[in-house]
Amino acid sequence: MGKASRFKVIVSDCHLSAGRLFEGRLNPHEDFRFDGEMRDLIRHYSTGRYGTAEDGAPVEVELILAGDFLDFLNVPYHGEFEDEVTEEMAVYKAEAILRGHPMVWEAFRAFAALPGKTITYLIGNHDADLAFAAVRATLIRVWDPEGRFPSPVVRILHDTDRLHYPEGVEVRHGQQLDPGNDLDFARPTFRARKGRSILNLPWSSIYVLKIINPMKWEREWIDKVRPAKAFILFGMLLDPVFMFRFLVFSTTFFLRTRLSARGRARYSVRQFMTNFRAEARFFRNLEDEARQILDESPGVRTVIFGHTHYPMDKVYPDGKQYINTGTWTRMINMDIASWGQGIRRTFALVELMENGSRAELRQWNGESGPHSPFSA
Repeated sequence: MGKASRFKVIVSDCHLSAGRLFEGRLNPHEDFRFDGEMRDLIRHYSTGRYGTAEDGAPVEVELILAGDFLDFLNVPYHGEFEDEVTEEMAVYKAEAILRGHPMVWEAFRAFAALPGKTITYLIGNHDADLAFAAVRATLIRVWDPEGRFPSPVVRILHDTDRLHYPEGVEVRHGQQLDPGNDLDFARPTFRARKGRSILNLPWSSIYVLKIINPMKWEREWIDKVRPAKAFILFGMLLDPVFMFRFLVFSTTFFLRTRLSARGRARYSVRQFMTNFRAEARFFRNLEDEARQILDESPGVRTVIFGHTHYPMDKVYPDGKQYINTGTWTRMINMDIASWGQGIRRTFALVELMENGSRAELRQWNGESGPHSPFSA
């Protein structure tokens, strides 16, 4: 008999933060609304044909959380969005996220308790706090069915941006291909005042903390509109005072952070103008970057990213494939192809077989018909 298939269920960009209610009031910074649906998806991929094979052996299923599944940037610390994040602050935010979504963590524990089921987490640009060992321990002890850390069935990868499978599949969050969002895995923290270790955040994360999050109190949808050009154009026409303030704050922040000592530490002055153009390209779909990986990596036939919130499943004439897992949060599309508001609970399903792999972007519909092929 041939080797049994193994499955990878890949979800990203769900942005779970502190829950609908936090610090005694309604929380506009919580973007995730589908705790029950996430629980059902996890249950589905640990039962039936994904639970036990015909010969009685457990089916191997790896749940891959491919970055930004959690959103530490959306959790204030005692009412403030601090950009000098210490380990103490990051643990506080992790505990708030755990309190905010108990149904999801119960599903994690139940999944990981079953034979053949494992959970792997890749870090994205909204969950860089996972660089702190105490944060990883806080989460893994809750997710592991026996409260262990380290855990044999739950792992958080804090020193790499990718997973590679010899069957021809590579999974990344994708932030490392997006200048301004890329993390420094070699130097995730740095020493600041009084010798404290401070999280080494990219400038775009600080922008979320200092510009986007405070302005979400006025316009909750500010970070959900695509594309950027249409957002600015319609904003100037329909909400000019707010949009003008937003543009002034954003431009000032961008220039100040790129020219600051902290910004220069990440990029030299010689690189500034080159990176300026790249970093100013908001909301990229990363298709060109995916195609480059496929061209330069002969053993890779399927590349899977998250990060962009733009779901894609594209097969090229040479048979290679780019999948983007999209997001489970609400988006407002202002381009002609996908006009309107939409929530698409998309995920990638990968089957690894003895002679290769098969991958597809799927859309979770619920118990009546659990999932279907994604349709753009």
